[in-house]
Amino acid sequence: MSHDLAILLSTYNGEKFLLEQLNSLENQSYKNFTLYIRDDGSCDSTRNILEEFISQSSLRIVLLDADTNSGVIKSFEILLLFSMQNKSHLYFMFCDQDDVWLQEKVAMSYKKIKILQEQQKSKKSILVYTDLQVVDENLHILSDSFWKHFHLNPAKNCINSLAMQCNITGCTMIFNRELAQLSLPFVKESIMHDHWIGLVASAFGEIDYLTNSTIAYRQHASNVSGGAPKFNLSYISKKALKYFQKDEFHEVLGRQILQAKAFLHAYETDLAQENRDILNAIIALENASKIQRIKLLMRYKLYKHGFIRNIGLILWLIK
Repeated sequence: MSHDLAILLSTYNGEKFLLEQLNSLENQSYKNFTLYIRDDGSCDSTRNILEEFISQSSLRIVLLDADTNSGVIKSFEILLLFSMQNKSHLYFMFCDQDDVWLQEKVAMSYKKIKILQEQQKSKKSILVYTDLQVVDENLHILSDSFWKHFHLNPAKNCINSLAMQCNITGCTMIFNRELAQLSLPFVKESIMHDHWIGLVASAFGEIDYLTNSTIAYRQHASNVSGGAPKFNLSYISKKALKYFQKDEFHEVLGRQILQAKAFLHAYETDLAQENRDILNAIIALENASKIQRIKLLMRYKLYKHGFIRNIGLILWLIK
């Protein structure tokens, strides 16, 4: 039986939670995958944990040699490029070091993307993602649904929505080889690797999702992506204050505009005119007048998720 699925795990100073994640991979109901691991220059016991686990595991594991710290986006890019050298790998999943995968995660995601792949008459990029449980450091459930917890709508996965606010979490993704090839390299302007792949899929492929929560998404002080703070009055107030400080442009739209510019530059000749117009509209928000900004927002539906976020966005655009 060929291993057509590659799981990519990037680690960095992950000694506190790493073993629980590795054990959750070992305990998957579907094990016909190759696990690729790259340590991004850890200075704790992460490497020792990895080596001991590999020596005892029944999984098929490839540990990449790495001594330098490249950062999370580059580290996942290296893993993806390396794993793609094996032509038998048709599907890929990203794995974070501090979560715990529920036992059916791989099986459900793999089954879904295989169905979508078989339904196609021609090769096309495919991306599938799922919901997550939100848990504390000790894996106590804070919310059964990350989407509900953070007021996100998974159905909003067109390019105008994803370019403004990504609702696709990288550790829940499974995507096919066509999307992997089309997405590389991850440019330095990309907000995160999952943002970039989501944009590529929305522009050139098919996106679908499972409403199942497939991961215990651990919240702690060292989350690379900032974790999932509860969407309540305290969170809204803190965000509102940032919107009107010196760095408000970067906080509200700066990263999205830089990413839109890079995406347009990378794919302009292949993009449909409608998608080019959307990206140009996002870029134009930087220097447009207040009235023009609102017109662009409405014409191209450049919205974030939920009423409160969009009210904040509009207030910032016209201030």
